[in-house]
Amino acid sequence: MARRKPPESVDNHERWLVSYADFITLLFAFFVVMYSTSAVNVGNFRVLSDSIVRAFGLPGVSYDPSRPDGDGTQSSRIGLPQLDAERDAVRVPLQAAANSASTNPNAALGDIQAEEEIAGVETALQSAVGDLVAPDRLAITGNDKWLEIKIPARMLFPSGSRSLLASSIPMLQRLAETLGGLPNEVVVQGHTDNQPIRNGQFPSNWELSTARAAAVARVFEDEGIDPSRLSAVGFGPNRPITDNLTEESRAENRRVVILVRSALLSQVVGDG
Repeated sequence: MARRKPPESVDNHERWLVSYADFITLLFAFFVVMYSTSAVNVGNFRVLSDSIVRAFGLPGVSYDPSRPDGDGTQSSRIGLPQLDAERDAVRVPLQAAANSASTNPNAALGDIQAEEEIAGVETALQSAVGDLVAPDRLAITGNDKWLEIKIPARMLFPSGSRSLLASSIPMLQRLAETLGGLPNEVVVQGHTDNQPIRNGQFPSNWELSTARAAAVARVFEDEGIDPSRLSAVGFGPNRPITDNLTEESRAENRRVVILVRSALLSQVVGDG
């Protein structure tokens, strides 16, 4: 009996498609994962962007992730060069502040010391002339860098005169006694109202205000304050603290101001 011939096997030449399909599927999955991890959360991005804009005071700039060039957009299309300029404008003062802090690490400490110094001067002045402080008499004001002692001109001088009233000398002596024991610079300022002066002694309010400031400074010098710490300046009617419409307001503008500067800050300015 003849042996049966086995059937011929047919080679499947399409088997590579299975591997190729698996590869394409894995590649697609890979790109899906990559896209999902790199996609921008627009809501969170805008919140962060707005916070930065508010912090640095820059014009509102938003990001549109749908634009391929990635430019910022504003109400009137702002480009990257302008945004870079604004960023650099913010960087410059920040860098300047950093440089200042690095070159003068004791600046903050100096400010605190100056504030404490001025507070001590105010306490001493309140102790010396606190009984004279009243709305229509002496006023002591200031900040952490200087103090101002405002004295109405009527407490110091007759109208239109540079000669001190005898009643004003004890008050100035009390001030000089306190200021003389301090290292602070003292600037005496004279101020007038805007009414033209009507006597032959002073051509204008400039001369009157300067002469009054010098008269007070002379008393301070006579009472022992180092003249190198004293200066006198007249401003005439040019620095009013109220209008000059009524006699009451003009009387308020006629004044002498004794400015007491922080000794620490004056030293820093002098050294600079």
